[in-house]
Amino acid sequence: MATESNEAPKCVAIMGAASYMAGPIAKYIKQHGGYRVIGLVRATTDCSALTDEVADIVCSGDLSDVDFLFSSIRNNCDSCIAIINFINQLMPPCETVLKQLDNDLPPIMAGLEAALQLDCLFIHTSGNFSIPTAGNVGGTYSTELHAKPEKDPNSEIPVEKLEHWETFSHEGSGLQAVVALAEAKHRQDWAVQDFVTEHCGKSKACVLIPAGVYGPGIGSKFSFWDWAAAQFLEQKFVDFAHAFIHIDDIAKVYLAIVKQEFDGLSCPRFAAYGENCTVRSFSQLYASICEVPQLQDDQGPTSSEEEARRTYDDTPTKLLLGITYEHSLENDLKDTVESLRERNLLMVK
Repeated sequence: MATESNEAPKCVAIMGAASYMAGPIAKYIKQHGGYRVIGLVRATTDCSALTDEVADIVCSGDLSDVDFLFSSIRNNCDSCIAIINFINQLMPPCETVLKQLDNDLPPIMAGLEAALQLDCLFIHTSGNFSIPTAGNVGGTYSTELHAKPEKDPNSEIPVEKLEHWETFSHEGSGLQAVVALAEAKHRQDWAVQDFVTEHCGKSKACVLIPAGVYGPGIGSKFSFWDWAAAQFLEQKFVDFAHAFIHIDDIAKVYLAIVKQEFDGLSCPRFAAYGENCTVRSFSQLYASICEVPQLQDDQGPTSSEEEARRTYDDTPTKLLLGITYEHSLENDLKDTVESLRERNLLMVK
């Protein structure tokens, strides 16, 4: 019998491996977990940044095709223990929630089905805009169903079609788009939950809800929040209570989940929030590091006192996975800025 050291390393497949989050996380999983990484990307994706240190194998094709996902993984590894989805990042953004679901759901469902056939874990990455919802307040990630809400005549979101739970609005104006994004993400989250319920005891899937992720990307990739900070300082973005986590800390969460064993009887939902910080405070710190003028107190959007006091707590996740975070905005946002500057990607100028 072969010794463990001579056995082929187990594999983790990454859907959307060329995205901002996927690159550093795939590299972290490979270096710190010892797994081989298969990068699954669309045929049109630029894979130039997916060097050997990020992905051992890159497969290009239709990420909504179960057969492509299944065969790409099966033909390139002996044992796949997890498929991680990074492609449902609301791209391209659609004008309605239902169109967004038509765009985003097919690859999620294909990943779920491929993982079911391969008997491996499926980790669905939700969007950080889905943290301001009734289902996630205070780090809650239970699957308790919420009452179906009544239609709100003042809302642009078709809340009469909501299932499981409703989103809630931030205090202040101009945040309808944020609520719409949260709504789309939560319908996707529940699509994963419903799949697990339908395949009770067989589908091993979970949802990970990251906060705003910052930190150096790979190649030409940058965080949404690098762009958002620039937009806020130009007074083109809104302020609200949020949370931010460094890319290496969120990578640690993914690796810890990959090492977990799930019974397939429920769909765990993990929150990874890092540290609480309003969008305004984040952007002002960004400006300070970039050595550009910060907004004055009477300039730019400011969230209400009630909104600013809202907090997000991911203690249950850290306790369950036995992890701690090592990074903070105060200590590590500067490295993000320097990385962007070196790659000529800095947008705050």
